[in-house]
Amino acid sequence: MSNRHNKKRNVGIIYELLLQHISKNLVENNQQSAQKALNIIKSRFSKDTELYKEFRLFNALANST
Repeated sequence: MSNRHNKKRNVGIIYELLLQHISKNLVENNQQSAQKALNIIKSRFSKDTELYKEFRLFNALANST
């Protein structure tokens, strides 16, 4: 069961790292690299993907009290 929880947490970490990469590249005016990361988020985290479902579960776990 703990492997499944780590998997969910890893999805959240990957998403956060992609967002940080986009922000950093936008500040550095590197539009091309930011766009590549944004395309990854759009394609891999779209509503029909398993990653999206896992990310929603991660968010529910992370934001629950």
